[in-house]
Amino acid sequence: MIRKRTTLTSSEKCQRLFWILAGIVLLHAGEGVLLYLLQDTVPKASGVFRLFDTVNLQWGSWGWLLLFAVLFFAGFSAIGQPLTILILMCYGVGMGITILGQLRTSGSFLLHSVGLLICFVPLSVIFVVAARESLRFSAKSACYLFRDEPADNMYHHLRMYCLRFLVLLIFLIALLVCCRFLCISQI
Repeated sequence: MIRKRTTLTSSEKCQRLFWILAGIVLLHAGEGVLLYLLQDTVPKASGVFRLFDTVNLQWGSWGWLLLFAVLFFAGFSAIGQPLTILILMCYGVGMGITILGQLRTSGSFLLHSVGLLICFVPLSVIFVVAARESLRFSAKSACYLFRDEPADNMYHHLRMYCLRFLVLLIFLIALLVCCRFLCISQI
């Protein structure tokens, strides 16, 4: 008799988590576009737009690196999972505001939208993968703190977590340099 499998494999869990987090980013990017469109009619939307516009103009690429660092440090907390989701939501809203703001101020709509997609699609993938790793390590931290698991197992997870974030950081810096090279000023 063949038993039916009722649980997901670890790779299936990772894939589902990736797509859920990507959905969160896309949903809030749409919210950022909506806030940008409503900035003149809704005072609350105007305040959020000014906040993201100020952060984007003053911080530029450093703002994305700051969000990435917060994702990294949220993984060390046993209760860092809500912060990770909040960071992804803020990233999505900021991305939506940035995309529509750039497209409205640029002269060549088609050329500029292709440049934005070249930069924001890999940037979103990097942030979603970083958020997934942060969520997973936060869960492992909680298990380590509240259960009596061996310390050397946690040491291995910590090394792998730091190594994954280092690789993602290298990709993020390379991507931000490439976006600057493409003369997309607000990314």
